[in-house]
Amino acid sequence: MLNPFSAQKSILARLRAGLAIGTLVSAAALVSCKNTTEAVPDLGRGYYPLAVGNTWTYAVTDSVWSAANLATPTSTATASSFQFRESISEIFTDAAGQPAYRLVRARRAVATDIWVDDSVFTISAPGSALILNRGNTRTVELIFPPRSGRSWNLNAFNNNYNDTIAAETRQYGAVGQSFTTGGGNTGLPAVTYANTITSANTGMATESSLLRRVSYQQVYAMGVGSVYRRRDNFDSFTYTSTAPPFNQIFPPGAYKSGFTRRETLIDYQLK
Repeated sequence: MLNPFSAQKSILARLRAGLAIGTLVSAAALVSCKNTTEAVPDLGRGYYPLAVGNTWTYAVTDSVWSAANLATPTSTATASSFQFRESISEIFTDAAGQPAYRLVRARRAVATDIWVDDSVFTISAPGSALILNRGNTRTVELIFPPRSGRSWNLNAFNNNYNDTIAAETRQYGAVGQSFTTGGGNTGLPAVTYANTITSANTGMATESSLLRRVSYQQVYAMGVGSVYRRRDNFDSFTYTSTAPPFNQIFPPGAYKSGFTRRETLIDYQLK
């Protein structure tokens, strides 16, 4: 006959052994968790590398259209070319106590000329935004992480008259796609970037109508920065016909004013 006290001791021994094994398993699990590094999601900040010494050089072409009138109901374009160089010269602490970068833009007519400083901007990247301060006007240039179709308020930090606090005036188009600059009739060699994001003005910040066409687009390449910028601004020339039904006439290619700018990256140096 089994001694009840012996049976009880046997049960207790098994319980203690089970607890000991459980403790070892738990400890091993904790060690395993501590040694496991969770992957940090890529927020896309590499689309605009920020470091003192980074430099980007752009070939710039401006085109200005002549003002049409009844005697000359067409507009002709006059183009001018030059270069911009944008350099991050220093990092400092802004008024909000956050790190900010000073971006100096220089200009020259041709590659053999000396660079002459043109303007100074500041760039900061607090939280999930990249903010450009140009002439004391702050604009939200990028939102992280980039996502196709994602919109935001370009003028969230300024009092742009054409905007409201809730307006969404900048939007991502293609994200993670390849993009080619130059080629064609640009006079620049074609360069393809494998991973880019495209942002463009939307809502109140753009217009495409018979009366006016206003648009802006910028393309950023991963590990490079801004590689292409396009700006268009056209006000149509119109007149009223002298015969019934006195319709408003929109001569094709006729503008009261017209301006375009194309900035294409041709060289860069990253630290």
